[in-house]
Amino acid sequence: MPRKFILKTEKITAHRDSRPNMFLSFSALMMLILGAPAFALAQSPARVGVLVQEMERAQSQAIKGLGEGLKQLGYQERKNLFFETRNVKGNRAALQPAAGELLARNVTVIFTTGTSATRAAMAATREIPIVFIHPGDPIAAGLVKSTGEHEKNLTGVAAYSASMTEQRLVLFKEIFPELRKILVFYDANNTFSRSNFAVTEAAAKKSGLQVVGYGIKSSDELKTTLASLRAEPGSALFQIADDLFESEPEFIFTAAREKKLPTMFNEEAWAIRGALAAYGPSYVEMGRQGARLVDKIIKGEKPASLPIERASKFDLTLNYRTANFIGFHFSPAMLKKADKVIR
Repeated sequence: MPRKFILKTEKITAHRDSRPNMFLSFSALMMLILGAPAFALAQSPARVGVLVQEMERAQSQAIKGLGEGLKQLGYQERKNLFFETRNVKGNRAALQPAAGELLARNVTVIFTTGTSATRAAMAATREIPIVFIHPGDPIAAGLVKSTGEHEKNLTGVAAYSASMTEQRLVLFKEIFPELRKILVFYDANNTFSRSNFAVTEAAAKKSGLQVVGYGIKSSDELKTTLASLRAEPGSALFQIADDLFESEPEFIFTAAREKKLPTMFNEEAWAIRGALAAYGPSYVEMGRQGARLVDKIIKGEKPASLPIERASKFDLTLNYRTANFIGFHFSPAMLKKADKVIR
């Protein structure tokens, strides 16, 4: 049975203005993670490029897993491995130039997190191998045609969050037995987001739940809609993966708390930030899976021969503080079932 963890939120700083303090040096982070391995690979040093849109908790956890995985495989930074990282700090337009900079550094492989960073790397090169970590479905996102059919220089690990929607709904009904209606926000301008909503709508109807969808086109529209939202008994906010909404988490959580709306998100990071519950992939483990793919590529295997892997571990996280604030009570059975409880 997996170990359970009690997380103290005071130790986790999630505000945007604190990121420079949390992530001062990518190289320093990797040196701490990699340390001294049990053995060194007898080969020329590899150069791994890392491209991220933002160093949010999920991304930092994936990179932590990458470092831990490479250490277990015998790599040691500055001896048989060098890292080149480009974090554009939320500026999506800077991803393409950043990808070009990695190519100029003659990287062996590029490690990306998310759709935007992966697309930027794909646009920059068709030759340098790319290993991605994706929270959703890379097929729906248009990155690959299938798990076995993809660009010759591309492979990675995906959570296939859309396919996990039904399981998230099952868990949400266990957490909130009175659940009758889910409110779902999606980006009306984004094909991936619209696809996720369609999957969610079908899964909810299968579970006997009413669905109210809100197709949003901007952050301002999101704020206006949330402000006018009226919570009803048995209703809750069920959030799908989308960059638009992930850019406004504090506003979403504040509105949900004020309206006493239970919330279910798709990543542990959002439960830490204030969601009532989250069920999603372990990004550390996805990073370790990515490390194994990076290692195979460094040793000569072609990305085209490496099928896209599914995330191997998913965690249920509950936020006890949020529950107390909105007057919600977790059953003892759910607290026992949770992988992590934030108090």
